[in-house]
Order: sequence, then structure tokens, then C-alpha cells
Amino acid sequence: MAFDEENASPEQLWEHYMGKYKNPNPIARMLTNGFFSCIENSLATLADDFSVLEVGCGPGESTKRIHQLLKNQHFEASEFEQRLVDLHLQKGFPVPLSQESVYEMHRSDNEFDCVLLLEVLEHLDDVETALKEIFRVARHTVILSVPNEPLWRILNFMRGKYWSDWGNTPGHLNHWSRREFIKLVGNFGDIVSIYSPTPWTIIQVKVKP
Repeated sequence: MAFDEENASPEQLWEHYMGKYKNPNPIARMLTNGFFSCIENSLATLADDFSVLEVGCGPGESTKRIHQLLKNQHFEASEFEQRLVDLHLQKGFPVPLSQESVYEMHRSDNEFDCVLLLEVLEHLDDVETALKEIFRVARHTVILSVPNEPLWRILNFMRGKYWSDWGNTPGHLNHWSRREFIKLVGNFGDIVSIYSPTPWTIIQVKVKP
């Protein structure tokens, strides 16, 4: 039975999104750790006085890991889903958190030195608008990640998941290969680093003046 995201309680929604982080499978944990190892390498290039914003923090696990990786830089996060924002604020969150849409952020131009958008673009129906908004808010650096296709769907097939949808994870509207994602992102800034931790593509981009 499909998960009823629209009618789920905040706690149910959080558990649903946390599934990939709580997976006890050692291979799944190794892949997730590989993803954050690449994020760490990218964050290590940021200046000590940079301000950092994570957009679309979801269940907050990525926020907590990024917070631990930063060198005391100012760090904030935002999330569109109000139920998750309320739950985070109720339980306590490690950084300032606000509710906003990636399509229309309540931020000034160039307000943050670095903006991260991790595991979000594949869910969006208007990628162009989201990227324009992210690059509007960022002054220096943008860090983006998406599933590397078709590898992502092949791995889903291999573990017996989503066969009726040809391995596509529910909610994934967009699919990019490494090459396709590089081409897309290159339209918005100058690519600094590209990481390919299985099964993702992570790109660090310098914002054009």
C-alpha cells in the first residue's frame, strides 16, 4: 500500500523521509556515508566566515550532518513542508529553521555565501525556476545533488523495489545522468567540482558575478 503523504501526521511524514537514513543494511549505510563524505569535501573548501543555507532539509538528517561538518560558519535551513518544520521546532533543531518554497524564497539577492540543495530537484515540477531562485540567493557557491540515472533505478530493480515503475522511486519526477546534470547546472554557474558517490551526482558550482 502506497504511503499517504498528504494525510500523514508530522511524525509519520518524518519516519517516511527518514527511512533511507535508518536503513540497517550495511551496504545502504556505506553508500549514504559515501554521499556525505563528498559533501564534506565540498564544504571543506568554504571560507571560515561564509554563511550557509540548506534548502529543503526534509527530515533534518542532512542538516545535522552538515552542521557537524562546518567550521562554525553561520548555518540556517529551510523546508517547504510545514508539518516537518513544526515538528522540528517542537523537538528542537540545531540551526535556525524557516518554512519557504524553493520557487519563491523570502531571501535577499546574494544573502548567503553558500546554498545547498540536496536530493530535492528530482522531486520538482519546475526545475528551472528552482535553480534560478537558488542562484539568486547564493553569493559565491551552490552545492547540488541528484540521483545518478539510470544507475539509481537499476539498483532499485536489483533490490526488488518499484518494479511496476521500472525502478523509479515514488515522487521522482526528473531523471538525469551525470552528463545531463552537468550540462544543466553549467547553465547557471561555473562548475568547480563533480562527485559521483554511488548512486548520486554532486556538483559544486561557483556563482557567476
